[in-house]
Amino acid sequence: MRFRDIKTFTRDGNYRVDIGWDYIESWIAEHENYGLELDPDFQRAHVWTEAQQRAYVEFVLRGGIGSQELRFNCPGWMRGNVDGPIVLVDGKQRLEAVRRFMRDDLLIFGGNKRSDFTDRMDMLVARFSVRINDLETRAQVLQWYLDINTGGVVHTDEEIKKVRRLLIEETS
Repeated sequence: MRFRDIKTFTRDGNYRVDIGWDYIESWIAEHENYGLELDPDFQRAHVWTEAQQRAYVEFVLRGGIGSQELRFNCPGWMRGNVDGPIVLVDGKQRLEAVRRFMRDDLLIFGGNKRSDFTDRMDMLVARFSVRINDLETRAQVLQWYLDINTGGVVHTDEEIKKVRRLLIEETS
C-alpha cells in the first residue's frame, strides 16, 4: 500500500471569517436572504443537555481552544454566485448553546446570565470561525458531514474522572 492511495477527507471550505458571539444573530439574519438552513435533515436533533451547553460556553469563555468552528455549505459560494441555500453542516450544538446564552436563556458560572456581566466579552475568545464550503451535490455534503463526525474518539466520563482524581492526588 502507498500513502497516496489513502482516500482523503472531503476538502474543507476555503472561505473563513471569524464572528464574535455578539454578532452571530445579525450574521444569521443577514444570511437568511440566501436561504440559510440551520436544521437540515442530516443534522442530529438538539441533543446537548443544558449542562453540556453550559460547559461549552464556560469552556470557551475561560479561553478553551478548539471546537469553535461552524461549517456551512453553499454551492457556488467561492465563485460569487450563490446557487443554493447556505446549509449548516457542523456546529449546530455549539451554535444553539451560544444563542441561548446570548439571549439570557442559559445560566453559566453559578447562575449568571449574559446580561449580568458588566464588561464586554473578549471577542478574540467568544467567537466562531465560520467556514463555508462550496460542494455542488447533496452526496458531497453528506460525505463531508460523515468525514467530520466519524473517526474521532471522545473521552468517557470515567476517563475524565480518572484524570481528575490523579490531579487531586498530585496537588494534595
